[in-house]
Amino acid sequence: MASPPRVCVVGGGGFVASWLAKLLLSRGYAVHATARDPGIHTFPAPLLRCDPKNAFLKELDGASENLRLFRADVLDYDTLTAAFAGCEGVFHPATPVPGDKIVDPEEALTH
Repeated sequence: MASPPRVCVVGGGGFVASWLAKLLLSRGYAVHATARDPGIHTFPAPLLRCDPKNAFLKELDGASENLRLFRADVLDYDTLTAAFAGCEGVFHPATPVPGDKIVDPEEALTH
């Protein structure tokens, strides 16, 4: 039996991304989902340390077989490439959220 196609969903714990991950899992995809702090480096693994914001992902149908969580920052190339490894496609519904008032929006959006 062939391996399922693998894709990455950036920001997997977010509202849009989690629904997308659920849809992809239901259609037989293997999903790499990123989170700023999943509480663990990869899932499946013991989830005792899992960030509660992302814990619901382990309950998705197919998650135990086809979901891996990766700690990643959308502004950190190395963490993203680790999550993208082996993927045929990437969905990027996540966006960085600045913590302070943006003085120069154009500068903030390009970095």
